[in-house]
Amino acid sequence: MGWLFTQYQTRKELIQRRTRSAESGGVIHQCLRHAAVGNVLWTVWEANGPGEQIRRYIGCDLLACERGYGWGYKDLCESMGPCYYTCPLAYLDMVPVANPDWREQVRAWHAARNRKVAVGDLLVFAGLSIPEARVIKKHGRRLIGEYAGSRYRLPPRILAKVVEQRRVEGAT
Repeated sequence: MGWLFTQYQTRKELIQRRTRSAESGGVIHQCLRHAAVGNVLWTVWEANGPGEQIRRYIGCDLLACERGYGWGYKDLCESMGPCYYTCPLAYLDMVPVANPDWREQVRAWHAARNRKVAVGDLLVFAGLSIPEARVIKKHGRRLIGEYAGSRYRLPPRILAKVVEQRRVEGAT
């Protein structure tokens, strides 16, 4: 499905509209939880119809602003395996598994985000052009690493690729 924009719609109005409960064809869709993480709106939905079993699923709406027009969205769900992993962990416990690979990546993203890294640590990566980097500078969550005499910015998202982390002897 493509993007849907509404003229003059604000981001707040879009989120309110996308999380409003609705009824269609006798099926009631109720938003149980929602969280906007950057420009990704995560939702937990419950669908309940007469004579049907209650279904729950995780929704992922990508949000964007069309300059001079308004805010819009592109809707996805867990079963589509979106390439966004900022879904709150609590949502995974509320909904039956639709895509185990995606859930594994969500958990890895959260683990990487919470990883404690110090200056002097050696980070070993999987799936990157550099196999490892020694952290030489840290400013908040931003890291600078060194490998083979070159310096690299190590954004927080790269920590999901760390397969080993160890303290280098003699590092300050």
